[in-house]
Amino acid sequence: MLIDEIEAPGFTEDLKQCVKGWGISYFTQVQVAALKAGIVEGRSQIVCAPTSSGKTLVGEMAILAALERGKRCLYLVSHKALADQKYSDFSERFGDASPEPRASVGLSTGDRDEGEVSPQLLVATYEKALALMLSGQLELSASVVVADELQILGEDTRGPNIETLCAIFRRQGLDQFVALTATIGNAQELADWLNCALVSSHARDVELHQEIWNGNSAYRVQFGQEIGAPCHAGQVLPTDAVQVVRHLINMGRGPVLVFTESRNEASDMATRYSQSSVRTVDGMALAQQLELFSEPTESSQQLQQNAQKRVAFHTADLTSQERQVVEKGFVDSSFDVCFATSTLAAGVNFPFKSVVFPKLTYQYGDREGRMIARSDYRNMSGRAGRLGLHPEGFAILLPRNQRELAHANTVILPDNDNIDSQLVRLSMRRTVLALVTFGVVNKRELLTEFFQHSFYWHQIQERNPKKLDDVIATGLKSADWLIENKLVEEDYGLLLPTPVGKAVAQSGLLPTTAMAFLELLGKNADVLDREFERHIPALIHLVCGCDEFSGNRPSRFLPWPAGRAPVNSNGFLLAQPLLGPLDRTDNRTNQCAHALILFSRGEPERNIRHQTNIPSGQLHRLATDIAWVLDGLRKIASVPELGYSQTLTNQLSMLARQIQWGAPAEALDMLRVAQREGVPGFGRQRALALLQQGIQTFDQLLASAKDTLSAVLGSERRTTALLSAVATCLGFRGDRYRKVHIELAAKLGLTDVIDKCSSALGEEYETAMKALMEVERSWTVTTVDDGKQQNVPDLLLTLGNKSVLIECKTTTKNPPMIKKEDAFAVMQKAVDFDPAIFRATLGKPGYDEHSKKKVQAAKDITLIEHDVFVEGMLRVCAGKVSPSDFIDWIAMPGLTELERLGGSPSYEILREL
Repeated sequence: MLIDEIEAPGFTEDLKQCVKGWGISYFTQVQVAALKAGIVEGRSQIVCAPTSSGKTLVGEMAILAALERGKRCLYLVSHKALADQKYSDFSERFGDASPEPRASVGLSTGDRDEGEVSPQLLVATYEKALALMLSGQLELSASVVVADELQILGEDTRGPNIETLCAIFRRQGLDQFVALTATIGNAQELADWLNCALVSSHARDVELHQEIWNGNSAYRVQFGQEIGAPCHAGQVLPTDAVQVVRHLINMGRGPVLVFTESRNEASDMATRYSQSSVRTVDGMALAQQLELFSEPTESSQQLQQNAQKRVAFHTADLTSQERQVVEKGFVDSSFDVCFATSTLAAGVNFPFKSVVFPKLTYQYGDREGRMIARSDYRNMSGRAGRLGLHPEGFAILLPRNQRELAHANTVILPDNDNIDSQLVRLSMRRTVLALVTFGVVNKRELLTEFFQHSFYWHQIQERNPKKLDDVIATGLKSADWLIENKLVEEDYGLLLPTPVGKAVAQSGLLPTTAMAFLELLGKNADVLDREFERHIPALIHLVCGCDEFSGNRPSRFLPWPAGRAPVNSNGFLLAQPLLGPLDRTDNRTNQCAHALILFSRGEPERNIRHQTNIPSGQLHRLATDIAWVLDGLRKIASVPELGYSQTLTNQLSMLARQIQWGAPAEALDMLRVAQREGVPGFGRQRALALLQQGIQTFDQLLASAKDTLSAVLGSERRTTALLSAVATCLGFRGDRYRKVHIELAAKLGLTDVIDKCSSALGEEYETAMKALMEVERSWTVTTVDDGKQQNVPDLLLTLGNKSVLIECKTTTKNPPMIKKEDAFAVMQKAVDFDPAIFRATLGKPGYDEHSKKKVQAAKDITLIEHDVFVEGMLRVCAGKVSPSDFIDWIAMPGLTELERLGGSPSYEILREL
């Protein structure tokens, strides 16, 4: 239906014009149904429809209307890649990149945070949203939540935690809850549980023909129908996937997407298809673009060679920039065929006309021997046919035996699978800890009440209600375990999280992982403090073997080594100073640990693959997971009552960053600037190449001859882009707290003071920060550098017998980071001051990685970043932190961590006032 023709509750002319401004002129069936059911009027809905039917726009219209009503919005996604994409989309539709900005837009996925700390529209993964709720960063009341791909609630790995999150939504109440889900058999049951209206559609706006090719016969069933008919009579149809693709192209059914199980299958098929294809002019142009945006990885050269012949593959081995080029090629119809692993099924709706399934049985990894699930088939086959581009789409199934043939005849039928609660599969200890931390459960009897609000109870109450007793019993035992391990305490019948327990809940880690790590720290903290770098291999090995990857309820999965070449990971690890026993039979864990150790040291990925059988794509994914675990462990170890040094947790934080990027500290700043500014083809390996040439800092980079840099980086255009990024990157480290701080300052009557702190530079910054500190009357702030004394620190903060010398540093250079020469200047300036007076540098906006690395070895200096200091001061001004505790905090050696400061965060204080 044309947009101008629809009349629906709350669908005002302003909203209508905004949607038209997005380039949309036509609504699909499910979009019309959702509008008429009041989606923009604030009605909660479960929107259930086939893939590619337009569900995403329904969620976007709900957000648009919510922002118009002044509500905060949370958009939940299933994968980090989708979060990145939606953050970009929403920034262009609602945020600063929009012609008419309507909201601040933020992103939070666990390994990436962008935008303000409390934006009006936040894009987050389900797991990260739960962590943000536990930290108080998400306010549920008066919020609108859009949950994309909610059918993953039925997955046995992630489903239990998502059900817990939805149960909290259900109990706490929201302004509006909108869930988008693929077609499921029990959508009404889900809607009843969530107290939502059901809007469903079984129609596709682009008709999908499902065909089974088996030998010399073929059978076709239209999507949504039960009865089909033979097709392609008299034709000899190929059964080999590569030949099937060529046949489809000749039939005019291109472009074609072929789903493969593994990266090796995808690249091998792409190579086979390319061998009998010809280079084209547009293919050559695309290959040149890929060369610019590619790093010299295992797969980059093959990808470029395939692209010359309009062939692509899409796997985890591609860099993010390569994926972006390939995906744009899909949209621009620059490819005839793409061979892809199933992860693409979770992506955007690329314009393929045909989708091919070469097999229906998994052969590798944890799914070996299992048949493709109907829900997965629906999601993948839904990629065939694009509204506005294709009049119809085709799904081609190629069963290899009678068992697969029988399964093919089942998955194409219109029946939909039910999603069932997986609550019994959850880590009950983590769930109970989360419920106690969030305040949903503060008494044992409330556990029963909570589980009676679960989808599990909703499903079994009429069939076998006694099963709930087992779940409740397990929950009560988990509460006992948490109390025994001092993560929860029970006082007069009330359950409350301990500081350590709250940190564990917010980290998202399994409580067993946290306790194992704390036990390790209890035995080895002194050793790690003295010789952290020497024990990095031990830490990586322990994390790879922790319960997150190998326990009874793992939350992450180690990749399976690819290839059968012999490796010596056991020998490599035995040569390291390990902190625990080595199980030489656990090849998977040992090879992954071996690979990550080499990765963090900057070893080339080809060498890592040769030594460990872990391919580069899997290695990057694993590095992200391990970095997430390490950062969670850092947050836990930062709890003040544990007494671990700030320099130790600083080193854990840096190790997490080094593993995530696969590079030493000296390369991290350059990598982040390049990523943020979109420098083509500049990643880990080219950053390491610069280090090998002795180029470690931005100053060294800018001082290098351009032709020298081009020789290292392999492209003059890439070199120009990198130099431009370094010279102009204004937003490298934005102050995520700034808006919250301004709002809180207004409530506290400190608007002018905070404004000056935000805008001042140089000597004016020193004056502004002194004025902020003088708001607190219990201590004394003295100007040491009064113009009469030479080479002395700027300020002296004194309370009783506690004193801190403070040097204030700002920078206007790009990227805006304080270098170590400035960061540590206070040590030279305070050389003739009493050693009992502590030294600190207050830096605006923040410090480079060289400074952060150097301060880890310091015993008598603190580096404090501007926004962190202002956050602490506002907590003091609001009466949430004592002045004495504040001084103790800024006199703690290392890079100051907010986790070590008590009191409520500024965004919580703002809600209280």
